[in-house]
Amino acid sequence: MWKGAGGRWKNVVKVNLNVNEVRFLGCLRYNKSVKFKETALILAGHGSTKNRDSSRHTRETARRLHKRGIFKEVRAGFWKESPSFQEVFRGLEAKEAIVVPWFLTRGYFVEKVLSEQFSATPIPCRIMEPLGSRPEVPQLMKKRAEKLQTRIRMRIRIKEIIDLLTGKHRIKREETSLLLASHGTPLHKGSRVAADTLAEELAKDGYRLTRAMFLEEEPKIADWRQVAAPEGPVMVLPHFLAGGLHGSEDVPGLLGIPHGREGWHRVDGRWIGYGAPIGMPEEMEELILKMVGEERWEIGVSR
Repeated sequence: MWKGAGGRWKNVVKVNLNVNEVRFLGCLRYNKSVKFKETALILAGHGSTKNRDSSRHTRETARRLHKRGIFKEVRAGFWKESPSFQEVFRGLEAKEAIVVPWFLTRGYFVEKVLSEQFSATPIPCRIMEPLGSRPEVPQLMKKRAEKLQTRIRMRIRIKEIIDLLTGKHRIKREETSLLLASHGTPLHKGSRVAADTLAEELAKDGYRLTRAMFLEEEPKIADWRQVAAPEGPVMVLPHFLAGGLHGSEDVPGLLGIPHGREGWHRVDGRWIGYGAPIGMPEEMEELILKMVGEERWEIGVSR
């Protein structure tokens, strides 16, 4: 929907592109003569004052999308970094903007903060669903879990490697606890619901136990030993976008592992694997283009 000048919500009139303009053949393909010529694409992220890498992938994705020449302009704006959500409009020549929330859940920041921040803008804006709401996300997470099942990147003895990769000591799904490390917040139930729903989807792959745990809700990530099965290997998938402070530093610290890179570690006599977060520019680029092609607007605001 659009929010008009009088503060009333109005229905969005969608632009229907004909089959010669937009085609889906595995991934979205655009006819070179048909582009969003008067539309700016804005990637709206959280950012961080403590970790400059927090916005690196967002900015890189914006650069990659700009090079595609599909939109008139592509920019990234942030809650905690520059340019801010207001600054991102300075000098913008587009007549309208599409805002993509660089978040995994439709929680407090998407429904509260972003809605307020983009409620009064110099050009009409459409806020799309957050990246984490896409149906492709469970498959992305599953691929990361499968990768951990087959690869161990750690300096351990050759004998231990052989024991893990061959024979009865191989890491098997039915013996493995799969834990999803998410943020959670008492301010909005959407964050927890998204993580719990994703955990339920991952549980279909036959792990011994699959459960979400949180930074700000119960069960806490710091209590992962009690959340996981009493024995057997533990795999932890960060439910955070790549580059952020939580996934790269906070969660690894709570797990007792030395870093946030993908790999296996020995903690209290148990194997614990840490997966790669989603949000790499090459996968986000195609995900965003597909979202735009499907025109799945969640919230609409205008000046």
